[in-house]
Order: sequence, then structure tokens, then C-alpha cells
Amino acid sequence: MVSLGHFTQAIVHDIRNALHVVGSASTLIERRTDDAAIHHHVNTIHKTIGRTNDLIERILSFANNSEEHLGIIDLPHSIDESIQHARPMFPAGISMEWQRPLQEMHILGDDGQIYQVILNLLKNAIEAIGRDNEGSITMNLRKVYPWAEIRVKDSGPGIDVAVIGRLLDSGFTTKPDGNGFGLANVAAIVKKHSGTIQIVSNPGEGAEFILLLPLLPELNE
Repeated sequence: MVSLGHFTQAIVHDIRNALHVVGSASTLIERRTDDAAIHHHVNTIHKTIGRTNDLIERILSFANNSEEHLGIIDLPHSIDESIQHARPMFPAGISMEWQRPLQEMHILGDDGQIYQVILNLLKNAIEAIGRDNEGSITMNLRKVYPWAEIRVKDSGPGIDVAVIGRLLDSGFTTKPDGNGFGLANVAAIVKKHSGTIQIVSNPGEGAEFILLLPLLPELNE
């Protein structure tokens, strides 16, 4: 019998592929015209894709709470795939720099959940900058033995010190249309993988999320 987790991830994979096609096509249209009305409609498409991805995260969270699928993860390759699927979310004014390491890094974990972590962090960075604004996002992966360190930094307005300690709480959000689910899910997944997450930010200087995930000693010496 097919497990709930496998069944859910198979369906989600197909839905995300469809969203990827829609997002990519609408982004191409947006970049090839200066028509304000078309830009407005494309923005609506991207917002709808974002809400659909939020729903997908809720479904995956339910399935992942019931079971996990642990295996050896090639972390740079896993992040490559996550970024590829995230590309359609990027507005024309926001650039993405992926500082990919040359060496391999392997962790023990659930590849689907690591995918969720990267996708949520990129989505959060885009929302922090604002779809109508210009900015940049930098992702860095390096080995800080015995950890794999992932850093995601945005050029947004930064985070108020009064709320930075609550950003990972379930249901807490500073966004008018947010649900407080994405970052809480990131924190829960990182904890399941025996990792840590830290947020560094100063108002006006953007924000940086720093994740540490334990490396597999036998494959990362």
C-alpha cells in the first residue's frame, strides 16, 4: 500500500511542476512588456501561486507530521533543485546569487522537507523585499565541520528587534496577507533534522537566516 507521505509528495510534485510552468510563462510576459495592466494581472498570478504554495506547505506539513523519509541528501544538489523551482517566484527587479560550494556535502534527512525549507526561505526573502521593489537575495552554503551552514540574506528593510524573536512562532506574521506558517514550518523541520536556525537583522540592513544542519561524518571527512 502506498503511504500517505509518498502519495502526498507525488501529487505535490505534479502540482508544483504545473505552477512552475505558469510562473515561468507569466514572468516572461512581465519582462517583455511595460503595459501596467498586464503587470497588474501578472502580479495577481504570482500572488495566487504564492497562496497555492502556502496551501501545499500545509498539506505537506500534515503528511510529514505522520511520517518521515530519511535518506542521504546531497545538499548542494538538493538546493540546486529548490532554487530551480523557486525561480518563477522572482520578480524582474529581484536578483538571486547562489554561492554554490565546489565540494560535496551530505546530510541525513528528508529531501522533501529540506526542499520546503529552501523554498520557504526564498519566498520569505522575496516578500521582505517586496515584489514591486528592486533588491537582491544571496544564498551561501559552506562546510563548518561538523555542520553544513546555509545562509539566506535579503536586501529588504530588515526586521524590528521587537518581533525578531517571534518570527519562528506558529501563527505569527508581520505581513498583511501572511499566515505565520512558512517560517514556523522551517523551524520545525530544522529541529527535526537536529539543526539550528538563527535570524540576524538590523532595521534598514536586510535580514539573514543562518541554518546549521549536521553533516554525515563518514561522507564529509
